[in-house]
Amino acid sequence: MQQRTDIFILNALKKGDKKVFEKLYSSYYQKLCSFLLSYCQDHEIIEDVVQDVFLNLWDKRREIKIQTSLNAFLYKSVYNKLMDKYRHLRLRNEMLSSYYHTAIMLAVEKEEDRPKKHIILLRQCMEGLPDKCREVFLGGKVRGLSYSEISKEFGISTKTVEGHIARAYRLLKECMDKYK
Repeated sequence: MQQRTDIFILNALKKGDKKVFEKLYSSYYQKLCSFLLSYCQDHEIIEDVVQDVFLNLWDKRREIKIQTSLNAFLYKSVYNKLMDKYRHLRLRNEMLSSYYHTAIMLAVEKEEDRPKKHIILLRQCMEGLPDKCREVFLGGKVRGLSYSEISKEFGISTKTVEGHIARAYRLLKECMDKYK
């Protein structure tokens, strides 16, 4: 019986039936968000992942081939999308951390006779950062916290954490470039 329903839904989706899509979305959205809570506590990430899966389902509705049930397909899709998102965030974190360490090392190596001046300048530039931006940056780059840990500590989203850290890098670079 469920297989017939799935076939009906998939055929309707392939024809572009928005009402069937909306019903599917409203039937599964909360369930999928609740399912992902066992893997992630960040509601923004969870909502983004579930919405991305539904957008992808709509965009690729004509090519989609489901080997199991529609239910299993949706649950597996949101799980895989969440894991992809975590891998992407981890790689981005590692890359930004690497850039930060490289920039510090280059600043120190360029003028070995004046390393104290560079360190003092870097500290001054860091003190010139906006308070929240500096706190988030220090949390991530000095204390080594992950973006999700920082977002929990400051009560902000991971996107906001990313924004603060990117802004800190930009402002530090501008500040350091001014005094070269």
